Amino acid sequence: MPPSAFDPDPSAVCVSVGAHALPLPGADVLLLPDRAVWWPERHTLFVADVHLGKAAVFRARGLPVPEATTGDTLARLTDLLHRHATRQLVLLGDFLHAREAHHPVVLQALQGWRAQHAGVAMTLVRGNHDSHAGDPPPWLGIDVVDEPLPLGPLAACHHPKTLPNATVLAGHWHPTVTLPGRGRDGLRLPCFHHAPGLLVLPAFGAFTGGHATAAVHDVTRYAVGAGRVWALPRGA
Repeated sequence: MPPSAFDPDPSAVCVSVGAHALPLPGADVLLLPDRAVWWPERHTLFVADVHLGKAAVFRARGLPVPEATTGDTLARLTDLLHRHATRQLVLLGDFLHAREAHHPVVLQALQGWRAQHAGVAMTLVRGNHDSHAGDPPPWLGIDVVDEPLPLGPLAACHHPKTLPNATVLAGHWHPTVTLPGRGRDGLRLPCFHHAPGLLVLPAFGAFTGGHATAAVHDVTRYAVGAGRVWALPRGA
């Protein structure tokens, strides 16, 4: 990985190839190519917009969509938790997609996944989809709170906003960026959106859409692709 502005836990460096070091006020974090944020000092992982059960919801409404997206998403999350020896997982909203996501198949997959990570503390910061879907079942052992969730110099939210004396980590936007190619070609990639006091994560879920973010002077966008994260020029 490129030289970092800080020196996190060596175990975090060896599992974070392709990550981008981002010093925030009071907290140095890594932007991971897995569309997540790792805070080495607190052994804390942040992901946003998992949207579990979205495919099941669409199929229940008669729409033909891919299967096994819940299993794929949970497998990616398991890989992250293991590679980073995570002690705390913070879900930045929209964990379950809708009330139909409380489907026996989805809940059974969740139960098995949670049992694999019984030693990891998990907290869900409610998002707009969580309000409609309802909280995860209590037996999953996931604490559920409203935003903001203070975490030292950081504040975990779902909706992007700014708060005094904290950097907000949020989701909701599913930010993307389109890199221009030759002619009219373009490549759309998920991205992190960093503005003063705010870091918006790309959607983690395997079956989610994305929304383009604006290139403005006080925002840095970090594209995610080809197993790495890199900063784009401001205004580009």
